[in-house]
Amino acid sequence: MNLEQLKVEISNAQQRPLSGGITSNNMTIYDNGNGQLTLAGDITITIKVLDLTSTGVYTLNSLMNFTQQTIANKLKGNIFLGGFGFYKYDSSLKKFTNKPHTYTIRYNFNYVVKLTQITMLSQLSGNDFVLAVVDDIRSSFTDKYGKSRKVSGLTNGAGGPAIVSYNDWAKYPYLAVHEFFHTLSLGDIEDNSQKQKLMYHLGGNTGSSISNQELIDVNRYIMSDISNVARGRYTNPGLNTVNRLRTFLNSSSNGFIFNKAKFR
Repeated sequence: MNLEQLKVEISNAQQRPLSGGITSNNMTIYDNGNGQLTLAGDITITIKVLDLTSTGVYTLNSLMNFTQQTIANKLKGNIFLGGFGFYKYDSSLKKFTNKPHTYTIRYNFNYVVKLTQITMLSQLSGNDFVLAVVDDIRSSFTDKYGKSRKVSGLTNGAGGPAIVSYNDWAKYPYLAVHEFFHTLSLGDIEDNSQKQKLMYHLGGNTGSSISNQELIDVNRYIMSDISNVARGRYTNPGLNTVNRLRTFLNSSSNGFIFNKAKFR
């Protein structure tokens, strides 16, 4: 495939109907009359897993199942955000007015997480979350303590894509969970006293906990404009996934080692 053909394929992929990422149904807002809004509904997060390894990921199904269950478990429960400045909600009209108002927000979404394997570029659409599995990542970083460390996974900011080294994922099952929460806007933690946190990334994690503030940040990223809840249904905007994945994988500074023949 030459460059022009690849550009056409990418363009076609980006124009297909949105198929994954974040979708929702049964979205509702409840005002308790005492300054608290409850945002509720069913939110499905779909992550497409693309195997770009040379020899295959023999434990892919078990790793995907673990990752799917762990992400869903981390997102469970009620999350409260105080002092949220927005607009007054009119329960009778089921919409926000133009009058400024401050609320406590209660996130009470029912999250369903799905990891599904894909085999080619054409199975990605513009708003999809994607987790690509590669042979290795030959780059390193220097932590805040001045020590050079090998990279096991990389994410191209909020929205992704996320890339993990297969051998490291098999060794550290929480790796893909960690990288996906980068996709949902969380940053790394390097404080050695925080080894129990999921976002600690200097190796030797002793746990996988997420703080209430981190869960607030994730919920705010997922539903960045609460007006979307009032509309009943929601699909996340396009992430330009295909082009971002291609650019990220082919950046020499990232040092991804993968089967380029599979990236078609």
